[in-house]
Amino acid sequence: MDGALSVDSDSHSRHWPRASSCFAADPINTLTDRMNVALNSSGQGYILSLCPNTEYPIQAPILFAASNQEISTQGYPTDDSRALIIVNGTVFNGTGQTTAIDGTCTQCDGVRLRNVQINGSRNGGGPVNGGGNVEMGGSNSNQLVEYVKSYNPRGWTCLHVSEGALNCNNITIQNNDVGPCGTDDFQQWADGLSISCQNAVVRNNMVENPTDGGIVIFGSPGTQVYNNTIWVVNQTLLGGINMVDYDPWSGNYTNTVVHNNTILGGFSDEKEEPNETDGTSSDDVIIKIGIAIGPRTWFGTRYGNNVSLSGQVYNNRLSGAFSYAIGMTSAKNFTVENNVLFGNTSFIGARGPNCSSSDTTPTPAAFVIDLNTVSQSTTQSNFTTINDGDSLTCVQPPDGGDYWPFGGNPSTSTPSSPSSSHSSSSTVGIVVGVIVGVLFVAVLTFFIRRWVLKRAETQRLYKASRRSRYLGKN
Repeated sequence: MDGALSVDSDSHSRHWPRASSCFAADPINTLTDRMNVALNSSGQGYILSLCPNTEYPIQAPILFAASNQEISTQGYPTDDSRALIIVNGTVFNGTGQTTAIDGTCTQCDGVRLRNVQINGSRNGGGPVNGGGNVEMGGSNSNQLVEYVKSYNPRGWTCLHVSEGALNCNNITIQNNDVGPCGTDDFQQWADGLSISCQNAVVRNNMVENPTDGGIVIFGSPGTQVYNNTIWVVNQTLLGGINMVDYDPWSGNYTNTVVHNNTILGGFSDEKEEPNETDGTSSDDVIIKIGIAIGPRTWFGTRYGNNVSLSGQVYNNRLSGAFSYAIGMTSAKNFTVENNVLFGNTSFIGARGPNCSSSDTTPTPAAFVIDLNTVSQSTTQSNFTTINDGDSLTCVQPPDGGDYWPFGGNPSTSTPSSPSSSHSSSSTVGIVVGVIVGVLFVAVLTFFIRRWVLKRAETQRLYKASRRSRYLGKN
């Protein structure tokens, strides 16, 4: 449906005319074709308004077809009454449908995906070759994804924003609840959010139980990643926030800023005993690297002497069990300051079966840096220097034992306040970090409460694919 553009003077956001009724799911056998015909035939600004409390099983991706189109649930609910789009196409021999929504068409400027749920339907099976649950970006600008629940992808990510011909620009990914994504069996992982568009805004997202990267930033110069929460429940996560990929932006993280995010590693799930700070985890869950910087951190020598360039990482908060809170290698002109630990933490893990025989495995620690490969960077003073920071994800957590911290309540401890060893502005940074930390306590209380409420659902969803421990197998 075409129509005149209207502008909300308060929010300066654009709104297009809306159909009076929602799009019927029945008959199911023609649903996929009907949805794609509606988008193809209705032109720019068309809103495909789905019905609340309705399932939409699809046999192929639903394709945006023109600028400023929208797919959303009528009334814009934010709870489980959002329309549920289910990836239901055939899978055979590792190939088949992996994507529910695709917004990468050549005329897809300004398209919006809002207030829907997407189940990728892996359901404990192996990964399928193809894209993510949601594919956005491409050679387009000004797209929006908000209030979307994306989980259980058959492919490699719950949501992917591609770079196009390095000309994707200005997409906003906000207020989404993402995960679980993949399983923690070797090479069956999946990302939460995979961002490769420049000048993106990634904020206020809840990323639960991803297994590869919680938020992966593929260079994406000019991108702002903030106020997101990433946590694990019953699966080990390789990296919370990753700034390690050299391709496709040749390691360019100029003006890419990661700040004020919360990353929660594993916690003990046994009953807390008096005078004890650590206990067991029934699934031996950790985050291997809370924030990973530099290609060698992840890929070892695959990219030779290439580096991640000119990013900023500050005022992020980490709690729980990790191998490394931040691992930094092969980086140039980075600023990494005022990232803090709060609540109970532990740093655990040992050399795993997938470690290269030529690499040493650093002792787990909060903040580790390989100064042999990091240059011209400003870093907080509490980094531990390591001689070899290659392939830090090859570690594995302990198989049992009282190594996992209890709790995670930020009110029980005071965050550490690292300073910069290279910057004269470090004192100001510490003060700002502490102020932000105090304000964050109230916000995190809400996050932890939501985490607890969703835990039961996560356990049910992954019951078929859970393992008692994380051990990579080739």
